[in-house]
Amino acid sequence: MPQPIGQIESDVAPARRCNRCGAAVEGTRHTRTDYVVGYYLLHTGPTSEATIRRGGDDEMPVTYRRLLDVVEIVGCPRCFGEPEVRRLWAAFGGPPGGDPT
Repeated sequence: MPQPIGQIESDVAPARRCNRCGAAVEGTRHTRTDYVVGYYLLHTGPTSEATIRRGGDDEMPVTYRRLLDVVEIVGCPRCFGEPEVRRLWAAFGGPPGGDPT
């Protein structure tokens, strides 16, 4: 497939950076006996309410929040280890004004 002018085809994924401190992050590294987390990734963005009907007409419809436009938030292991960041991450998606702890 032709590439746009000025773009080079590559198998290398674009570099990710921590949204908080800007540090470059890499993927999780695995060995035979262990692993090292490279970054934490949160998918978020604007949502809307959507409904689906599963099975026959006698089943109740299921209502859910549909993600309209994906926004990725990247956290490096150093930032993610900080208590305030962990509280914010744990509280994400909870009830508005809810206690994150």
